[in-house]
Amino acid sequence: MKRVLRVLGQAFVIVLIVLALDYVVLATVLSDWKRNWADSATAYTQAYVLSPLHHDIAPNQDSMRAWGNIVYPFRSDRYGFRTGACAPGENDKTKSAIFAVGDSFTEGLGVLYEESFVGLMACDAAKQGKAVWNLGVVFYSPVIYYRKIRASAEKLGIKPAEVYVFLDLSDIRDEALVYRVGAGDVVTMAPSYHWFATGQFLLGNFATFRLIYDLWIKSPFSVAGSYGRERALWTVDPGLMAEWGRRGLQLATQSMDKIVDLCREWQCKLTVVVYPWPDNIAEGDRNSIQVTYWRDWAAARGARFIDGFAPFFRGPPGAAVHKYYIRGDTHFNAAGHHLLFDELRSAIGDY
Repeated sequence: MKRVLRVLGQAFVIVLIVLALDYVVLATVLSDWKRNWADSATAYTQAYVLSPLHHDIAPNQDSMRAWGNIVYPFRSDRYGFRTGACAPGENDKTKSAIFAVGDSFTEGLGVLYEESFVGLMACDAAKQGKAVWNLGVVFYSPVIYYRKIRASAEKLGIKPAEVYVFLDLSDIRDEALVYRVGAGDVVTMAPSYHWFATGQFLLGNFATFRLIYDLWIKSPFSVAGSYGRERALWTVDPGLMAEWGRRGLQLATQSMDKIVDLCREWQCKLTVVVYPWPDNIAEGDRNSIQVTYWRDWAAARGARFIDGFAPFFRGPPGAAVHKYYIRGDTHFNAAGHHLLFDELRSAIGDY
């Protein structure tokens, strides 16, 4: 036992020495490389910056990002909105504005901007002389959606004619367990979820962690990774509903009600869209709580509701997951984005 402890102690000291040298060399001898490294925003987490909304997309990006074995171009404008073909720019501020807000699905994780449902919306709306701004950012939830909408209107100096909120199933858990609003209306994570700031520091200051993270983020997804996510299963698991689902719905409702008030003030139209994860399809969760709850919420507040679950249940469950989701992941592939866009377009007609 003493020998094992001695070996472990020696290994621990070696790791500390390596990390200390890593930090010092990167901060001194390789400082220019470190600065260019951070500025290039090629690492997954360095695509985001800390902000009063907890985190946001770093502005003025033009890089290639990896998501599993998918490598795709990622661009952002000077405001920190994801951008691409058909995305609005400075000259489009006079056009009727449509804000699309949501989390990683709305940002379009793992697909080209032009293949995402917001990118498809932008190209469609541009033909009608309107501008769709993508406010989506990974790991957002309604407590941030409201603040993101308000902050984006201030940044752009415009008020939207329409707001689309793409409510994700994971939003309910994030509202209940992850996010808090502190002094100065700054959004923070609960103490047990401070991984983002820690990750930013480690990736920005240690080449060792950067290498390990890049290898992990580029590793192929396992097919099983599409399933067994409690962030989606709260709609079919009474235990999860009791543990945090009910509270999450209550908090999400409070945040969404603030968006309703904002739209009433601005006289903008509000549309709420929901969509399934692979777990919901596998569980046959067609008439999900996520559908019935937000449909009733929208009806009571005069908002438009779009049931994005419907098109994913028109075929065999296994076939739908294979066809519309990134292999081994919970996010849509290009076909899934297009399917949701088609459902949205069919429901709304012209913008």
